[in-house]
Amino acid sequence: MSGTKRMFELTQRIAELEQEGHTEIEIAKELGEEYNLESYLAESIVDSYYKNKIAKNFSYDGDISYGS
Repeated sequence: MSGTKRMFELTQRIAELEQEGHTEIEIAKELGEEYNLESYLAESIVDSYYKNKIAKNFSYDGDISYGS
């Protein structure tokens, strides 16, 4: 799986957990467990997501954009 596709999946999961009312710390812990990430990496991804440093959409086929 490409890194871009994986990052898209991570951002989608962050958005889902955020809508469920989880805090940033809880989201980072959940991502780490679900995707087998080191805690510092999961925390960095969540932090970057909340600082809008990660694109929140991705196009699998080049035409249709998925995500927010």
